[in-house]
Amino acid sequence: MKRQLGLSLFFLIISFFSFLKVEATHIRAGEIIATRLPGPTLTYRITVIAYRDTGSPVPFGAGNLNFGDGRIVNLEQASQIAGNSFVRTDLGNSVESNIVTIIHTFQGAGFYTISYGEDFRNEFVLNMIESVSTPFYIETQLLVDPFLTVTNTPELLVPPVDRGCTNVRFIHNPGAFDLDGDSIAYKLVVPKQTRTREVNGYRPPNDPIFGGTTQGGTGAPTFALDSITGDLIWDSPGTTGEYNVAFIVEEWRRINGEFVRIGYVTRDLQIIIEDCDNDPPDVQIPQDICVVAGTLITEEILGID
Repeated sequence: MKRQLGLSLFFLIISFFSFLKVEATHIRAGEIIATRLPGPTLTYRITVIAYRDTGSPVPFGAGNLNFGDGRIVNLEQASQIAGNSFVRTDLGNSVESNIVTIIHTFQGAGFYTISYGEDFRNEFVLNMIESVSTPFYIETQLLVDPFLTVTNTPELLVPPVDRGCTNVRFIHNPGAFDLDGDSIAYKLVVPKQTRTREVNGYRPPNDPIFGGTTQGGTGAPTFALDSITGDLIWDSPGTTGEYNVAFIVEEWRRINGEFVRIGYVTRDLQIIIEDCDNDPPDVQIPQDICVVAGTLITEEILGID
């Protein structure tokens, strides 16, 4: 009887930890966007955008949203309040988008760091240690001031999950734009698991451990972010799998004759590399012609892929 009880307890414990492992494999990527509501107001629409691995049964939204002003809310619970929303969309290929909108009023002017953290990232991310047990963390900084021209964070039109092929140069551009017409700059950072802690054992995707060469085969792979255009270029991937990288999209405004950084959005991006054909299209361009400046030219340019 004691032996049977001991075995039952043993399998219960094993099942429990196996359940935790399976249940902790879901967040791929994301960012936070802040948009001020019309008028001289301190009220903002905070949008948490996250992408989930549908191979996991765990839904997104169990973490806490910190507004940086002392108020912290559970994302799932806050989304149920009138005026807020939570939209899930299955995009196929084991990817689901989650867009959560929360209306929040700040109590005064100032810089606020809005952050979101949740356990856990999806499993088998190659360029960090034990992604399956690593928390997911993103943050956005915002200047709130009702007396300034309206301030909104940059918006990113291209999703934070992208795909590439081995031995082919990979390019990701977030499609960032600023509603206020502020200047935008880009900077690489290391993905985080909390506000003060980076993920464990992070390696850039072009680390020698992942192999590969440039697309032309002339040297070791490179990985860089253009600070002006926002083009993230990996030339070129050597190993199939999932990689996570992060960068910030900074917002700069000229105030009293000087450029001041008034905010930023952190994008935690997942890159999925596969063995596939991804040749550039064959573009058929008309022959050169000589025209007078201002002349309207109508020509057909054909691209075949």
